[in-house]
Amino acid sequence: MSDYLPQEVVVRILTRLPPKSVIKFRCVSKSWNLLISSPYFISMHIQQSILSKSPTNPSDRFIVRHYSKIQNSEIYSVHLNNENCNVDETIKLEYPFRDFTRFYYRIVGSYNGVLCLADDLFGYTNAVLLWNPSIRRKVTLPMSPSILEITVPCMFVLGFGFDEKNNDYKVVRIAHVQGDSGYLVPHKVEIYELSVGNWREIDVLVPLNCVVEYFWTHVFLNGNVNWVAYKRSGETLGPVENLIMVFRMTDEVFEEMQLPDALSNELPINLNAAVFEESLAVFQYDARVWSKSCSIWVMKEYGVPESWSKQFYVDLNEGLGMVLGFRKNGHVLLSDRNGDLISYNPGTGAREDLGIVGTKDSFYVDIYLETLALFSEGKEARARLLSDSDSEYDSSEADIEDKYGDVEKSELRMQSTMFQYLTTLFERIFV
Repeated sequence: MSDYLPQEVVVRILTRLPPKSVIKFRCVSKSWNLLISSPYFISMHIQQSILSKSPTNPSDRFIVRHYSKIQNSEIYSVHLNNENCNVDETIKLEYPFRDFTRFYYRIVGSYNGVLCLADDLFGYTNAVLLWNPSIRRKVTLPMSPSILEITVPCMFVLGFGFDEKNNDYKVVRIAHVQGDSGYLVPHKVEIYELSVGNWREIDVLVPLNCVVEYFWTHVFLNGNVNWVAYKRSGETLGPVENLIMVFRMTDEVFEEMQLPDALSNELPINLNAAVFEESLAVFQYDARVWSKSCSIWVMKEYGVPESWSKQFYVDLNEGLGMVLGFRKNGHVLLSDRNGDLISYNPGTGAREDLGIVGTKDSFYVDIYLETLALFSEGKEARARLLSDSDSEYDSSEADIEDKYGDVEKSELRMQSTMFQYLTTLFERIFV
């Protein structure tokens, strides 16, 4: 058939097919194989996948990650964004990273169907991965020589996004080096480009005395990485204010954006960056470890501080885990202190248990998009089988309780330790 159709027609047809089907069509001919494997076609297919997702389409899907205490592993599932959040039975995600990390990864972020994972929640091993679950492709980022040269205590902060000008995925990493009276400046900043496959250190001006702490989250929006950060007013310990630190992926420069006055002197560990309906948002928890409530602030016009407004308030007397995202019906997805995934109506305060149980801090929710990203650069990422020690059938009740306790106690221990340290630090420097 391709002998009778112009290539542009073939491209238009193939870009409208699901990724798994497109990959199979490589066997049709050498020319189709070259076409489908080309960066041009992959980019065209991604753009078509994005355009085909209508905001009013009830079949839109989201991906959920939680830590299964029974299987002692991270579990990923895809759900329909409908009334009942049903599991999409047609999609079975294979998780390939079993035993590569202790408990579960921090999910740095996602873009165009690619997840960026980092092993820094329960001890840092310099492991950063890119993973496209829809086509089972992964890229393990190499070790960075410059980071390995750091011999003093430091904290690493990551950002993940896409450089539209150069059609390339990028990871930015900031090293906050610990000094006697806080973090030292200038910071060390590195960039990983998927097309190059290596880290490179960049000489860039980071906002003076600007720090993103252990509990960081980031969102990629409008071509920029956005973190909640705080900034000291001088080189010594002094007054501090919170802000949004921005990294422009294409230009590779840092900028600052103001937060609303109500958040400028909040403890920064109580603030998380998020997205609400394609707008920048910030979650303001009443406390980091034993939280019960969360205010959700939204910047209606990106880059305009005057457009910040408080949109929602979540009050969960039973104990709040994490606010995760938003459903089409306006409900908020969150985890509670017991590790249940909850759909919460901010208007009435009603809650609905969605039947997924994990640990309260292991949940992650984002849009699920099937693309060909990482097809050329990645390696096959097949699921790893359960080991004998993981078998849920051979474990006694006591063994399972031990596993339950390990991950949950580790979550609490890591959070409590960092919370106590940071609270002591902030009590000295906030006025």
